[in-house]
Amino acid sequence: MPLDICYAQKMIDSLEIDPIMKASMLKAFERRLELSGNNIHFFNEPFAPISLTGTQCSLQCKHCNSYYLNHMKDGSPGKLYSHAIHLASVGANGILLSGGSAPDGSVPTYDQADIIKKIKLDTNLKISAHTGIVNRMQTQVLSQYLDMALVDVIGDDETIHDILGLDASAMDYENSLKELSAAGIPLAPHIIVGLHYGDLKGEFRALEMVRKFDPQVVVIVVFIPTKGTSMEGTVPPKLEDVVKVITKAREMFDVPLSLSCVRPGGRYRSMLDRYAILSGIDRIAVPSKSAYSSALELGLNVVEIPKMCCSYGV
Repeated sequence: MPLDICYAQKMIDSLEIDPIMKASMLKAFERRLELSGNNIHFFNEPFAPISLTGTQCSLQCKHCNSYYLNHMKDGSPGKLYSHAIHLASVGANGILLSGGSAPDGSVPTYDQADIIKKIKLDTNLKISAHTGIVNRMQTQVLSQYLDMALVDVIGDDETIHDILGLDASAMDYENSLKELSAAGIPLAPHIIVGLHYGDLKGEFRALEMVRKFDPQVVVIVVFIPTKGTSMEGTVPPKLEDVVKVITKAREMFDVPLSLSCVRPGGRYRSMLDRYAILSGIDRIAVPSKSAYSSALELGLNVVEIPKMCCSYGV
């Protein structure tokens, strides 16, 4: 038995977790070794997020309430191009287009298509975007300049209605994946663990939906109880629940499996990073000290990827 598998077994056995889950973790860890070898990729410098709607959002979701828009660069009309040119001039490799949702659930990056195409022409920046729910017409616009679609895939209708306040269904997310894929846009679907008040509800259905569309990478996001929102006092998802989603994803997909920079901080983050590595994750965005120590303890080779989003190939 290879040394790192022995260490993985030892580390997993020390966790306070159900024995059945321990077996799933070891199987997932062995699978990631088959797929990725001893390398684990750490992305410490994600693309700068730019909100094309400023701080405006039509939905005011319970988990966000526009909080995260306040921490993005303001790319509202007249401001996007200068931000992009500046980022390119200081050596950025890409940008993340984001923003508040339109009433139909889309993130209206398509509203500044001419500007984005000019950025694509004038720079070497990779352009990613949070798309939200998109239709065929919107997708055709995005296909003219988008290098990667970052799609939050929600597999539960109640969560869509109650948390996002959106009159849509899980099928709308699946149809969005279908349209983006048909348009030839590479996919980096994001699975949000615990969005329904910290509980699992639809995550496994979301994985099944994603499996139909040949993603480049699958990204695991972990719900953060955010100050100033109605879910501020919600408990983050149990680590065991995050493990269930990661190990299932590792079982289902041969593509890279990333742990998103969007996850709770503090002691929870340290523990999560350790659990995630032992559960088959092969990429981590903004890794904790625990991620480094766990990887080294296992004998994994830490490969640091500068100035790059964890949704891209390495």
